[in-house]
Amino acid sequence: MERSYSPREAGRILGVTTHTIQVWDRQGKIRCIRLPTGRRRIPESEIRRLLNISEQRKEAIYARVSSHNQKSDLDKQVQLLHNRAPQAEVYSDIKSGLNFRRKNLLKLLDDVINRRVSRIYVTYEDRLARFGFDLLCWICSKYGTEIVVVNGKEAISPQEELVQDLIAIITSFSAKLYGLGSHKTKKLLQTVKEVTAQ
Repeated sequence: MERSYSPREAGRILGVTTHTIQVWDRQGKIRCIRLPTGRRRIPESEIRRLLNISEQRKEAIYARVSSHNQKSDLDKQVQLLHNRAPQAEVYSDIKSGLNFRRKNLLKLLDDVINRRVSRIYVTYEDRLARFGFDLLCWICSKYGTEIVVVNGKEAISPQEELVQDLIAIITSFSAKLYGLGSHKTKKLLQTVKEVTAQ
């Protein structure tokens, strides 16, 4: 079944206002579907026509872990997402979720910008980014790409989430100053874990 968009969503993708979509509908410049409620829906094929997009878009899977010793978790993410989207192309990285210079994340975003991707599947929001997930969703929506989070948010308390974010930030900055495996970084992380465990 073809995906359809509200006038507001279609306007965002096409770079016009909702009012313009309504005017185009009345003028016959865009084909809208009317729901029983009278609301307009714009088929994806119509948006693609207006954007002069003829290529077939693909679905994508994005999986990420922070370190090489989590490789088995990376494989589990890919398998779970492949069960949801068997034909999807796999993009994966072994890097911190705070680092936006991930090789395959950048490759995926490049494909989004070039309108080659219809949907991106991830297991959890933080697999895509520790911070800025909403911003990535907004950017992708501008290019007609939907991000599907299969498992929602990880079931952790707000305090645990805050601790994880603090540790991730400290790890990132400390690694830049001293190196990821340095004694100072390890000592700093140990201190943070002890303080937040109290």
